[in-house]
Amino acid sequence: MNRIRRSVNAAVNPMSTAVTRWWCHSALRHVLTGHGPTARQRRLIRHGTPGVPSAPSAEQMEARKRAIDDLLGRDGHGA
Repeated sequence: MNRIRRSVNAAVNPMSTAVTRWWCHSALRHVLTGHGPTARQRRLIRHGTPGVPSAPSAEQMEARKRAIDDLLGRDGHGA
């Protein structure tokens, strides 16, 4: 990749990333396409759900892993 292309990419990528991030979380996207988070979902994303921890505990993750392994083993999709 030559120097000019790297300079252009360095200038464009942060703007492109910012616009993409905005579009993915915007109300306009939801209104125009019907996809994306609703206003309530955006509020929950921003502020979190009261009384619910933001990240699952190690025990919860282990229980989820066991449940997924059981499901995969039962359906014959296991390794």
